[in-house]
Amino acid sequence: MNIKAKKEVTREKFAHFLEWLDPDSERAGEEYERLRFRLCTFFAQRHCAFADELADETINRVILKSSEEPIENKIAYCYGVARNVYRESLRKERIHLDIDEVDIPAKPPEEQTFSNECLDQCLEKLPPDSSALLLEYFSEAKQAKIEMHRRISQRLAMTQTALRMQIVRAKQKLKICVQECMS
Repeated sequence: MNIKAKKEVTREKFAHFLEWLDPDSERAGEEYERLRFRLCTFFAQRHCAFADELADETINRVILKSSEEPIENKIAYCYGVARNVYRESLRKERIHLDIDEVDIPAKPPEEQTFSNECLDQCLEKLPPDSSALLLEYFSEAKQAKIEMHRRISQRLAMTQTALRMQIVRAKQKLKICVQECMS
């Protein structure tokens, strides 16, 4: 019973807390409101559902501690307690997960296997210069690929950026054709 009495916030402990915030009673009330607002903001920024309740819990813990021993840096201590209260709230949220609120994602649709036949048909449908350019553009790898792109852009008298844009447009047409062919 004595332990429980020690853990409760009484009028005397609250008065001591206000005096701890500021010896002037009017300014102590303002400091209390400012502290509570800061704590509510602290919890709201962390997307806590019950920021007011967590701020009150933090203040209650600080009241109990400030009545037991002296605390040097009041604001830093309050934020330290707030961080602990926040961590506890996260643990409680994990424990109380409502299974009815959990959405189980559906299995992703199976992708169709790539068809070389569709690719060949679609390459034939493209203008001959576009299909030849695509095949040449993707014919090399690594350093040889870079050199190949430089030679193609010089041969066609265009910048490498313009060449890339031409390839992107041809690839888009090819992709649409292949997707239509496979479906």
